[in-house]
Amino acid sequence: MKLKKSLFALTAISAALLVACNSTTSTTEQTKKVVVPPAEPVTSFVTQQGAKLMLDGKEYRIAGTNNYYMHYGEYSMIKDVLDDCVDMGINTIRVWGFMDGINHEHTMQSKPGVYGGAKSSYDKLDYTVAEAKKRGIRVVIALTNNWGDFGGMPQYVEWFKGSHHDDFYKNPKIVQCFKDYVKHLINHKNRYTGIVNNEEPAIMTWELGNEPRAQSDKTGNTLYNWAKELSNYVRTLAPKQLIALGTEGFYARKGNSDWAYNGNDGVDWDRNITLPNINYGTLHLYPETWTKPNIEEWGTQWIKDHADSARKANKPAVLEEYGVTATAPVDRAYVYKKWTDVTYNEGLSGSMFWILTSSDPSKGDKLYPDYDGFRVLNDNSDTAQILTEHNLKMRGIAVDEPDRLFIAAPVKDAKLTDETIKIQAYPTAKDGVKAEKVTVRSLATQKSFDLADADGDGLYEVSIPVADLGYGPQKMIATAKFTDSNSVQAKLQFETQHNIIGENLVHKYDFADGRQSWGGAGTWQADAGTVESSTDLGKPMLKVGAKLSGNNDWEEIKIRNQGVRGLAKSNQMKFTVYIPKKDVSKGSVRHYAALGDGYVKLDADKNNAEVTSLPVETLNGIECYKQEITINLGDVSGKVPDVYICLVGNKMPFDAAYYISSIELYEPVFEK
Repeated sequence: MKLKKSLFALTAISAALLVACNSTTSTTEQTKKVVVPPAEPVTSFVTQQGAKLMLDGKEYRIAGTNNYYMHYGEYSMIKDVLDDCVDMGINTIRVWGFMDGINHEHTMQSKPGVYGGAKSSYDKLDYTVAEAKKRGIRVVIALTNNWGDFGGMPQYVEWFKGSHHDDFYKNPKIVQCFKDYVKHLINHKNRYTGIVNNEEPAIMTWELGNEPRAQSDKTGNTLYNWAKELSNYVRTLAPKQLIALGTEGFYARKGNSDWAYNGNDGVDWDRNITLPNINYGTLHLYPETWTKPNIEEWGTQWIKDHADSARKANKPAVLEEYGVTATAPVDRAYVYKKWTDVTYNEGLSGSMFWILTSSDPSKGDKLYPDYDGFRVLNDNSDTAQILTEHNLKMRGIAVDEPDRLFIAAPVKDAKLTDETIKIQAYPTAKDGVKAEKVTVRSLATQKSFDLADADGDGLYEVSIPVADLGYGPQKMIATAKFTDSNSVQAKLQFETQHNIIGENLVHKYDFADGRQSWGGAGTWQADAGTVESSTDLGKPMLKVGAKLSGNNDWEEIKIRNQGVRGLAKSNQMKFTVYIPKKDVSKGSVRHYAALGDGYVKLDADKNNAEVTSLPVETLNGIECYKQEITINLGDVSGKVPDVYICLVGNKMPFDAAYYISSIELYEPVFEK
């Protein structure tokens, strides 16, 4: 759907009024129109020269996005996404080029070596490439998926009766089957253009896989060797096109405590990027779902680290996926602005946000649903404007950006119990203009405070004692003055609270009369059994059947309640997990919870423990390992009452049941 009327222009709205929340900005500048020039015809192949991507003798920087339904969506949906790409200055889109083991009209490989016909997803993929080419947009095609969506690696392992995800990389029959499919797709002739895929300059990159991981080999050798073999093979099939591996960017650096840096997932980015037939390194960025401590700061450092690694390897790097959910406890527009600024300034060869969606005629609002919380629409929102301006800059098109002021902290409606409140603001302006002064003023006390950029990274901050503000709801005005004599203001709205001195029980699920709305909600690398109320251990508990192979360090069973009582006023959830001692002999557990609203993980890796190190309690004559778990919910006052409890085994063979003894919600009691 065309959510804006202009085809080759965007409107950068800047209203001269005071903003109403942290996620908006204001400026005294008048409305300006940035003209997006018509795209150039796609006639030449993008190449790699050292640390840069090149096109016709000039540097080519990817201004991109992702979309996973381009190979099966309605034709109108495909066109609408591509039209929105044009409006937003996008020159590259990444799509899926696989649909495995699915016997319907969209299949691409229904079983090994059996490929779809003319009305399959090959048709939609052909249509996507042809329509993208008309609009001057290039395409990255991922050849398989680490995950089970649309088949992917798990489907190949199932086809050949493998026992582990990583058999995909090592089983010769699986490797050959995948090679055969890759050859078929790369040699396929597009029915709309009449051009064979490996002769099509609009297909910029063949990507070996989406987010490949090899968790069984922490050295990274398994994935490296596979990537070497497959990239060499694809080079023989597609000598004119680029090749990427498609990893999330995980490192294998010894001694680092962060799992994204220490080889936990079997990915060695530093080594993989050196492969001669890998033209550029990819990184993905989801600190929210990766449960990193500070979304913006961690993500900024992630980008900088990969930029530095790429420079050392003399290879390009592309921020191929990044996202913050609309419900995250941050200002998404601010985070995207910070990350895209860093991407541009660090010289990365591209950035591609996840995910641009558009129309869906089957839905009531005619929009494709926001299934994962990361949806971006071409709707003139702050986020859309910031991404469009960034896309134009990446393409070398001058952009007269409006002066803005983002509030990084505290987030809107935050409830704070700290004795000192940290205020952070991020002013941005057009090239050549800088912030001269940033202040914040309390509307209640009229006290003003100066913010400072101590380390020169553009983020201004000040710490204010609560005594200077008082307790209760706070409303403040931040003002940034720029060297062009313009001023920008933004509102802050949060609440200061007294220290927490206790807790009150809000609701208790005791399972005396059944499951009480808790039920199974999916698995990862595990098989789920039934979820039922049980008195096996004496008193009523929730019994969660599970079968874990013990081959993987993350084998997960999820349960879910989409109507959790009292969640909005709770700050903690407590429950106890029992595992009969006779049913498990080794491995560890790493249970956590997640909010269904945006699937925000809570306390992941906080509850890790060797199962045999847990205390033992005898219940109804059965010895059980016992783990008491407290989940810190944070501020969930505005969240949908939808909660997952995720039971995870790490190299823990298990074919029995977990028992959960009462799930309790608590609210805080504050000091008076």
